[in-house]
Amino acid sequence: MFQSITRFSTTVFLTWVLIATPIAAEERSQEAIDALRSFFDALGVDRYGDGSLEKVVTDDFVIFEMGQEFTLDEFKRFLESANYSEWVSTQWQLSNHSVWADENAAHIHYHNTGVFVYPDLNQSAQLTQQDNFWLESAFFVREEGQLKLKFLQSENVYRKQQLIAEPVPVE
Repeated sequence: MFQSITRFSTTVFLTWVLIATPIAAEERSQEAIDALRSFFDALGVDRYGDGSLEKVVTDDFVIFEMGQEFTLDEFKRFLESANYSEWVSTQWQLSNHSVWADENAAHIHYHNTGVFVYPDLNQSAQLTQQDNFWLESAFFVREEGQLKLKFLQSENVYRKQQLIAEPVPVE
């Protein structure tokens, strides 16, 4: 009798593991993708500076961008040097995600297609559109119950700039 109960319990447990594991893995993967999107949402010019960015990264966050290593503060100074607060729009389309995730960490590598519109540094009435394609990799750790971005590596594969508006004459 005891062996029958043990076999039944083992069968029920293994069935639960086989059913629950793919769901849990899928949920963890989606949570990681959502955390990645939250980073880019917070980085967008319409939200940049509202404190959202600091909430989605770890205190020791590092980004490798354009062959340079930046902490969050260094990256923000880099953005300021490009007059980021004056940019008209930033859009990112994240695709082809490959996700590894467990309950405490996640790694994603993905494609990022970005379109930026910003004023020319020399003629602010002249707008430039920059189209980019990056290969990127992000590592998240769980802090205070949420996945936070700890490391981002970005490799620009393609960049094209074009003027999209003529300068407005100064009167």
